[in-house]
Parts: sequence; structure tokens; C-alpha cells
Amino acid sequence: MKNVFKRSAVIILALIAVLGISFTSFASSPTDEILDFTITVDVNEDATLHMTYHIDWLVLDSDSLGPLDWMDIGAPNSSHDNVTAESATIDRISDGGDSFKIYLDKKYYEGETASVDFSFDQNRMYQINKYTEGETVYSFTPAWFDDFQVDHLEIRWKTDKAASWQPDAYQDNGYYVFETSLSPGQRFTMQVTYPNDAFGFSEENQTGSGGSGISSFSDIIFALVGFVLVIGIFIVFPIAAVVMIIKGIGSGFGNLANTEKKITRTKIEYFESCPGCGAPREEGVDKCKYCGHSMIKNKEVVEEKDIKNPEKYTVKGTYHYGGSPNTYIHVDVVRIPRPRTSTSSSSSSSRSSCVHSSCAHSSCACASSCACACACASSGRAGCSVKDFFRQDLHDRKIKVDNKS
Repeated sequence: MKNVFKRSAVIILALIAVLGISFTSFASSPTDEILDFTITVDVNEDATLHMTYHIDWLVLDSDSLGPLDWMDIGAPNSSHDNVTAESATIDRISDGGDSFKIYLDKKYYEGETASVDFSFDQNRMYQINKYTEGETVYSFTPAWFDDFQVDHLEIRWKTDKAASWQPDAYQDNGYYVFETSLSPGQRFTMQVTYPNDAFGFSEENQTGSGGSGISSFSDIIFALVGFVLVIGIFIVFPIAAVVMIIKGIGSGFGNLANTEKKITRTKIEYFESCPGCGAPREEGVDKCKYCGHSMIKNKEVVEEKDIKNPEKYTVKGTYHYGGSPNTYIHVDVVRIPRPRTSTSSSSSSSRSSCVHSSCAHSSCACASSCACACACASSGRAGCSVKDFFRQDLHDRKIKVDNKS
């Protein structure tokens, strides 16, 4: 009887500790901040994606959880290979299938920024005939961070052979550039569409035909433990919700409500071929890559009244204009102070089509139409999340990728 009482006491204390950790994660200040998260994507001829990640990770607090010495970054799915460390700040990479554990070259303390670069080839990222017969769509949601913000997220996607893309993006040196910032837990999804014959698309390599999931006994055990923990912490959820609502209300009356958009539209007409050497113009490039001559024939700022359908050109980006394939409207949007008497406000958010997955589980719970990344992109701190507490040994038994240098 005494042993039963002792076991019960241990279990209760363990649950209290877990609940305390969960509550602290909601109520405390963020320990980290992502200054820059840039992903460059090139489509290979076999329709796989060569993806290069750059992350600038700022440590805000190294006292409560200790210094940063590893990062857990979600992968689109487990169908990837050729994982390569591209910066000397990476000691090694542990490939966990649905996430990459990046071991750093040293411990990073408050005020220090860890900048890492790594790359890999990713498969099962597209769907054939998803919206329109004869067109294949790539859909991508990068890893997000539940506990802290991303100041600058940039996805650079090669323009070659693309038919359309969304949301709006501008072109830079042969890439579509999607830019945004993310609040804690917020996600961003973009899509690029190609003709079915643009690359080596195949039905067996589509999204949903394979990929990450629970694939081992240890993953099954972890999934069960995670499920129990998620059910257990529902007591904390109302308190956490109140805290988050208060924070949301506090941030809802910030600078955005006191500003209004100023839209500048620039009409750009390009030469069909280079006036210097006669080479054909390359999409998205302002200078000839052979002789360096400018490909811009005319460039002028235009007023709203001087263009057709100005309502189409209200979001930052570069768009085809009129019937000419060489004429574009470039839209730049800035915010200026709103008159003090104005009370209007606006807000927007980016959401992906992924089903939300708890941080207690490392696998993505995604709809088949979404190639999403793991929800728990997390920091390398003792006790930083329930997930990391249980999966430390699992990470250590995964494939190791040494530093490239």
C-alpha cells in the first residue's frame, strides 16, 4: 500500500512539473527571436527541390533555459536526402525525418546571434492537376515557431518555367521573392504552378503518396505519451488563452492602426532583346547577363488615374501590364502616419492549409494538399519543450551529417 502511495505521489509531482513547464512557456517572455529566415528554392529536372536554408537566431535570454547550442528546424516531409551543412557554425546535423536538429559550433548566450546555413534535396512537394488539368502545383509552408517571432521570412523561388504563383511576389535576379514577418505560432504558405511537362513530375512522387509519419516503435510510444500530455494540460489552456488574448489586445492598437498605405506604381518597359549585344531578354533580370547593358527601355512613376484597372496593383510586387509581354507595373507599398482623427484600422494574417499539430508531437499533421513543416521548430535549451524532453535520445540515434568544412 505504501508503494502504491509513493508511485501515485511521483506521478502527481511529474504532472505538476509538466503543467508548470507548459504554463511557463505561455506566460514568460520569449527566450529567442528569429531575425532572418531565408529559404532559396531551385527546381531540379526530376522535380525535386534543392532547398537552402539561412537562419539568423538571436538569443534574448540565456538564464532561464541556458545557452543555445542546437536548433530543431522542421522539414517539409521525410522524403529528402543530400543534407549538407553549409556554414562553419554547424557542428553536425541530425536528420530526424520530419525535422533537422542543428548542433551548433558553440554555446550562444544572451545578445549573441547564431547564423546557420544548410541545404538538402526535397521530394514529394507537388500535386499534378491540383486545380487545373495540365498544371502541377508546388505548395510550401516553412517551419514556424510557436514561442517567438520571425522578423523577416523570405522565400526565393526560381522563376524558370513557372506559369503562376501566389501570393504576390516580386522578381529579383531570376527568383520570385515572397516576404513577410510572422508572429509566434503564425504560418505562411506559398504556391508555384507549372505546366505538367515542365519537369519530371510523376504520380508516385506527389505529395501524399509517401512521406513522414510514425515509422518506428519509439515514435509510436512517443505519440502515445504526447497524446496523454496534451489531454493532461487542458487545465492550463484557459489560463494560457486569457494571457494570449490580453497580449493580442495589447498589440492590436499599435502603429498599424495609426498608419495608412501609400502606393507607388512604376511602369517599366523592357527591350525585347539587348540593345548592346542582341541577346534575348531573360525574365526577371534588368541587365543583360552577357554584356551588362540595361534591358530597361523606359521607366516612369505613374498615377492611379493613368493606368487601367489600378485596383489590380495594390500589393507590393511586379506584374505584367497590358498586352505587351515586356511591360510591367512595379508596386511599392509603404505606410505613412494616419491623421489623428482617423479611427479606422486593418489587420491581416497568413494561414496555411495545414492542420495545426501540437508541440507534443514531432510529426506534421498536414492535409494532403499541403507540404508543411513541423510545428515545433524549437531552441536547444534544457526543458524548452515537452517534445525535446522525450525525444533527445531519438535525435541522437538518427542519421548524423557532419559539417561541410
